[in-house]
Amino acid sequence: MVLGASGCGKTTLLRVIAGLEAIDGGEIMRDERIAYMFQETRLLPWKNALDNIRAVLKKEDYALADKYLSAVGLADEEKKFPHELSGGMAQRVAFARFLAFAEATDAELLLLDEPFSALDKETASKMLELLKAFSLGKTLLLVTHDEDTAQALGGSVVKL
Repeated sequence: MVLGASGCGKTTLLRVIAGLEAIDGGEIMRDERIAYMFQETRLLPWKNALDNIRAVLKKEDYALADKYLSAVGLADEEKKFPHELSGGMAQRVAFARFLAFAEATDAELLLLDEPFSALDKETASKMLELLKAFSLGKTLLLVTHDEDTAQALGGSVVKL
């Protein structure tokens, strides 16, 4: 986990690791398949919740959209469009999309940027448990400004 105040470089670190941003010096070596959950939900406004998840999947993996929408507690909201969802619901759809993509691509490196910031503590705790179970055997790097989230996942915590 990477913990730090707003503006200290947590997101930049993830973007560099993912290869989305150039570095000034040094070297990052990775050959792992990567799944990245951005801080913003990045839901497509013209697609409903289910289709937002399917958008990152091949047809043969569409069942994963149903699986993870249900896992995040939103199976009954599958036909809602992003503007019809609360901020927390939209974040859970984005999390379900991340999990479905990670499973479909057999991602080994999971990068998450403030994935539960819009969730109440109880819902965030449930999503953390889901993430813990999902990430077994994988490398997980989650950035947050919330110490409780960092401690709940266990493992090493780096403070920026």
